[in-house]
Amino acid sequence: MEAVPDLVIAEVAVREVTRVDVRFDGHRVWTTTVPAARDGHVHFEWPAALRARLVGSTRVSVHDVVSGAELAAREMRFAGVDERLELVDGRGRLLAMNKWDTLGAVNDGRGDGVRQRMLVSARRVVDLLRRGGWDPFVVGGALLGVVREGRMLAHDDDIDLAFLSAHSDPSDLALESTRMERLLRGEGLTVVRHSLAHIAVHFTDDAGLPEHYIDVFTGFFRGRTYHQPFALRGEGIAAADLVPPVALDIEGTSLPAPAVPEAWLAFAYGPSWRVPDASFHFPDPPSTVLRFDGWFGSFNHGRDAWEEHYLAASGPQGEGSAEEVDAFIAALPPGACVLDVGCGDGTWARRIAAAGHTVLGVDYSLEALALAGRFDDDAVRYRFLNLNDRSAVLALGAELLAEGREWVVFGSHLLQSMTADGRHNLLMMLELMLRGSGFAHFIDDTDIAHDYDATLPRTWHMPTAWLEQEARGRRLAIRVLRRGMRPDGTGTRGTAAVRVDRTDAPLFLEET
Repeated sequence: MEAVPDLVIAEVAVREVTRVDVRFDGHRVWTTTVPAARDGHVHFEWPAALRARLVGSTRVSVHDVVSGAELAAREMRFAGVDERLELVDGRGRLLAMNKWDTLGAVNDGRGDGVRQRMLVSARRVVDLLRRGGWDPFVVGGALLGVVREGRMLAHDDDIDLAFLSAHSDPSDLALESTRMERLLRGEGLTVVRHSLAHIAVHFTDDAGLPEHYIDVFTGFFRGRTYHQPFALRGEGIAAADLVPPVALDIEGTSLPAPAVPEAWLAFAYGPSWRVPDASFHFPDPPSTVLRFDGWFGSFNHGRDAWEEHYLAASGPQGEGSAEEVDAFIAALPPGACVLDVGCGDGTWARRIAAAGHTVLGVDYSLEALALAGRFDDDAVRYRFLNLNDRSAVLALGAELLAEGREWVVFGSHLLQSMTADGRHNLLMMLELMLRGSGFAHFIDDTDIAHDYDATLPRTWHMPTAWLEQEARGRRLAIRVLRRGMRPDGTGTRGTAAVRVDRTDAPLFLEET
């Protein structure tokens, strides 16, 4: 495959221009700062996420962010392919670089009415929150777009809401957000918790596939410092700038805005908020990250990577091998109740059910659950569960325990894809719900992947010694059933099948 050519333009073309939009066949894919020139030319280095998708031919044009004027353009061919480059996701939605340095679906170029559906969803969430006693207001890109341009930003993919809490103690704020989540779930809405101060309400399209979401952020003051997790903390804004909210017309839909919209925009985006900058990143100083993570946690680890994985999936695919799953099935008692944790698209859940068992599949990837739901199987049901959310994990364990049935827990390449905190939550649930002949069975890679990437949980690994150490002091016994090898790129990767049983007394490993 040919090397990816750099984007190089003459220095004179971008003289006195600081930021540019890069477009493929007229579609904005990237906004970036103009780097320093070398020998009369400017070399733009493609971001990693975009570089990985550069296959095909397209007209690359560079535009002034402020005026939109075209500064330079030329036809480019990537990877030696003549066909037109299509930068779209698995459902054909246009993609562009976002503030997370990843490719995300954008609204520009879409004629399917998603913008209006987003506004309707935001209105519904606002009405429900008001009924619960909160007074939310629009923030983020939706507020920025309507104040600055009179419409939603073309590259925005959600609508952000915030509310000003009367509390300031993290425990009270967490309880308030939990009460909000319960209210929304009680109305049949899908709520994904990002932290104890941030939830997202997800909505599907007519086919039942994930389409858009509405973020709800908790805002609060401690002294004169305003906090709005996940990223905003500082002085320079007052409660009177936020409440009471004022009505704002967003493309025909009335939604509440902060009392002084310009004050919130200056606080969040800085004094230059009126200058378009599609690549804006919220400042993320370590002190703010540590403070918010310490107070409210972070429950979204790895979820975006799995969403992208299943969105790109061309068909059913289970993590791991059918042979290992069949070995687990052979160990099950007749008519077992199986909890498939991290069920993905349901490939193994359906295989287990076909062997005569009842299966509940849980996952935190909405794309995976949407794929699983396409298959009609009365012996399998699915539900959303985020293993990073301890309260949700223990609530499920208590619910299943209350059913009075003995459950077997199954996870294929699950433990290796979790953080230590997530595994801690799962082990707590096993202590709670494993009873009688119930046990847990996990299959994981024990060696590091040849293409290991810290941002891709599928490439992580889980040595059995780690699990044994994490189970130390718990009423759980760990037993390695089998070890094996599987292909991994040009080499192989070690695997292990592990059984976990509940014991009457905590297990302590001998010190070595």
